[in-house]
Amino acid sequence: MSSFLSSSTLAPETQTRQVDRERRSLSGRPADLLDHHRLVTITGGPMWESAERFVHDTYVELGYTAPSARKHVEELAPYESMSIFHAVVDEDDQIVGTVRNIFGSYDDLPVGKFHRIDGVDPDPLCELSSLVVSPSVRSTGVIEHLYRTGWLDAFRMGCHAVVAIIDDWLLDVFQQNYGLPFRQIGSGREYMGGVPVPVALSLDGTDYDDLARRNPLFWEWVLEEVSDSEFEEWALPPVGGNGPVRRPSRQLSTIR
Repeated sequence: MSSFLSSSTLAPETQTRQVDRERRSLSGRPADLLDHHRLVTITGGPMWESAERFVHDTYVELGYTAPSARKHVEELAPYESMSIFHAVVDEDDQIVGTVRNIFGSYDDLPVGKFHRIDGVDPDPLCELSSLVVSPSVRSTGVIEHLYRTGWLDAFRMGCHAVVAIIDDWLLDVFQQNYGLPFRQIGSGREYMGGVPVPVALSLDGTDYDDLARRNPLFWEWVLEEVSDSEFEEWALPPVGGNGPVRRPSRQLSTIR
């Protein structure tokens, strides 16, 4: 999600899955963040500028956008007031990974540039964008932790679905490797250096039962950041799917 996510922003093992679909197994539990990494939420100030610059410099290097004197991705400038950043930072508060949550209606989000053929999920929606990870920390769980944080934030803001603009092969990775109930909701088109497709991930808790059964270790990891009240309110399935199965104990969050 670069505003969409392409193979050049992914860890090498994830890129391998693009061409190794037949032998792909379910992901299981993601790696924990490194001891000197932590998650932060950014809503303004100097850290916001650092996040914008981090994304901008990567996009320019990859050819997704033209250089900007402000060190912002100008294609995303209209959405700044609708956005927050989540980032992973190191012990020196240097950003090593970002994801941008953009809140609004379909037509008001970047994904609104794509013709929508599936209108199942009503507004408001949350678009995950600007997922960028430093090459030095790929394969360390940063991507999964950013995704989980963005997903939880969308739930907590009362959105009905997460939407994104991704390469079509990545949709298969999400569905088959992680078991996430993403679905394509429109036609692909040329956009920021590729031909991605619009996708949606429902925030109806009942849609996650298959994931909870097929990839229980991953789902257990997801639920570790969900409070007991959120688990009940969102009608999420327990680990293993609905039935006589366990609800994991919540661990201390590194987000707040």
